[in-house]
Amino acid sequence: MIYIYFYKLKISMKLIEKYFLKQLAYTCFLLFLLIVSIFSLSKSVQLIDLSINRGLPFNFFLKLIGLSLPAIIPIILPVIFCLAINITYSRMRNDSELIIFESSGTSLLRLARPVIYLGIFLSILSFCFTWALAPTSNKTFKLLLYSIKNDYSSSLLEEGSFNNIGSDYTIYVKKRDSSGNLDNIFIHDTRNKDKPSTLIANKGSLLKSKSGTKILLEDGTQHFYSNLDKKLSVLYFEKYLLNIIQNSNTNSQFKWKTPSERNFHELKNPDLENGDDRNNLQAFKSEIVQRITLPINICAFGLLIVVFILSQKFYKVENLKTNMKVLSIILLQMAFFVLCSNIASKNENLEFLNILPCIINFALAIKIFKNNVKEFNV
Repeated sequence: MIYIYFYKLKISMKLIEKYFLKQLAYTCFLLFLLIVSIFSLSKSVQLIDLSINRGLPFNFFLKLIGLSLPAIIPIILPVIFCLAINITYSRMRNDSELIIFESSGTSLLRLARPVIYLGIFLSILSFCFTWALAPTSNKTFKLLLYSIKNDYSSSLLEEGSFNNIGSDYTIYVKKRDSSGNLDNIFIHDTRNKDKPSTLIANKGSLLKSKSGTKILLEDGTQHFYSNLDKKLSVLYFEKYLLNIIQNSNTNSQFKWKTPSERNFHELKNPDLENGDDRNNLQAFKSEIVQRITLPINICAFGLLIVVFILSQKFYKVENLKTNMKVLSIILLQMAFFVLCSNIASKNENLEFLNILPCIINFALAIKIFKNNVKEFNV
């Protein structure tokens, strides 16, 4: 009989954990969709004009949004997890479900166990992003931007403003249409530093070819100014073909990769002959530690939040006050993590400062839990 009693008790406890876990995972999933949708919408507002009015292919628009997500997901997962914990446990307490479980003798550890389970799962998922998906997507995102800048810069010319095309051209266009026809064009060419030139034309048109993008200028002048002999020369022309962009698929391979674009091997073994790598050795060390601590933050932040919520006495009048406290803790957690991350990346031998938020959150969670267990036993 005793065995049957404990067996049924064990089954009921598992059902309670599954119920909590299901509620928590569902809320977490909805918050994830909401925040990712808001992020994607904010990105789309910036990029949709490029696809509709500027001729940028729509698949580039989707790729840019998709490639920007893996880098942001490990950062927002701890926040999403903490918010989901607060929403789930607050709702269950308001519906008296949590009060019933506490009154029936369910331990605080068992009530917090679903948070631990889901936190471990999300941490593993975050590890996949920080160590594999995010660096690859960041690298591909940068290459795609480089491709747009070199292959579609002419499509991004804005009317009535000065547009920098690479480091050699500054272009002003008073008016342009969807067919690529331009009116009142001003181009400053600095390819020859000793003899920069300025082209002014009444009209022109954009021409795309396999070799690059060209502008056919009509009815204009070209002004040369020599820095050597301090003389200005003017050339009048009826038609002038200017190659503003030359396709170069190989140049992008030699661009310096930031720490967020590198895999573990590249971070661990930088090129000491490269000046940029030598100047960012501390950033590489900090990036390695941060990729470890970001997933752990999910468990650390979540554990502190759930222990804090379970430690609060339930008064309907003070429920809003408790929620505000929880939100304040979440903001402080993220602010402290960002602060430690910035300090660690800019100061020599302080890369392990990234671990400090995790340690503090775990320590506070354990302390609050022990205090609650003592009160519960009393």
